[in-house]
Amino acid sequence: MTLEELRETLEKLPPGKMAGVHHDAYADLFPPGEPDSNAREACYKFAKTLGCRIENKPQEKTVWFVKDA
Repeated sequence: MTLEELRETLEKLPPGKMAGVHHDAYADLFPPGEPDSNAREACYKFAKTLGCRIENKPQEKTVWFVKDA
């Protein structure tokens, strides 16, 4: 998955729905990945531009993009 593919997915995401990215893919999109604070900041900014918030689920090794209603 590329950042542009993720952008397209999130743009199409209906309000109130979410899309998950496994930590392995997240590391490719936002190097070096979890738990790096610079990667988190880049991810949060990216999500915000698309009307999403982030829910990080370390136990699931997944970062969820939640589209705000």
